[in-house]
Amino acid sequence: MKKIKSIICLCIIAFNLMSCGGQTEKGVYYPKEKIMTTDKFDFVKYNRIVEEKRKLGEFDLYNHIEVLANGNVVESSQAQDKSATVIILPPVPELIETHKSYHKNGFLESETRRYIGLQLGSDIVKFGTSKYYDNNGQLVKEVDEAAKYENIKVKPLNLFEILKKEPLFVNLSKEEQVLFKAIFDLPQKENEISPDIISKILKKYTILNPADREDVKNTFLTLSNDENMWEVVKDIYPFGRIEYNVDSNSGKIIKRNYIKETRP
Repeated sequence: MKKIKSIICLCIIAFNLMSCGGQTEKGVYYPKEKIMTTDKFDFVKYNRIVEEKRKLGEFDLYNHIEVLANGNVVESSQAQDKSATVIILPPVPELIETHKSYHKNGFLESETRRYIGLQLGSDIVKFGTSKYYDNNGQLVKEVDEAAKYENIKVKPLNLFEILKKEPLFVNLSKEEQVLFKAIFDLPQKENEISPDIISKILKKYTILNPADREDVKNTFLTLSNDENMWEVVKDIYPFGRIEYNVDSNSGKIIKRNYIKETRP
């Protein structure tokens, strides 16, 4: 009987230890105490700007861009369901923006820090702690975004450093030399066309250039399902795109693949 009581006590203690922090899955926390946000979307200011744009005959009424004194660019927009979004872009060469979503009543719905480069199908690479709120502005969930990458050595910040140093091309195949000669109408013989020549034409020398905001916005990251590699896509439209595979533990680039342009 004493043994059974001891087991029950141990189970109760274990349950309390698990629940007191509010953590029920890796990296996700549900606050036990009541925490409220004071962050609300300023619909009065936003609607005033929309009306001013309407009077001026501007076409893009619902996307507003404001440059703050500290250099941050604040992009505000409203969806058809009346919810709102604010994106805070820091000055170049920063690579991480703050994304805020707001409920229709103006209260903050979510706040997260994420990598600037995004496209349909790529990962939303997040940093720090993402926070989520209910309709009344109460914090209901926090997510430690680092938990997603705890099993790999090359975390997103490590990947940035690798991509900032790695050249766009290391060598060109015979097919690529022929293709680039035709695309750029180059005077050199096909076998003389080098990575350096193409990089100079594109004005792109590394996979990721933080000093060029558009370059960053067109460099997309995805961690493979098995977490063995980072899949990096660099869009160089209208000249195609380049795909790279980066080993998520060694940091070595194990694949470079140029894809010719097929878009109109």
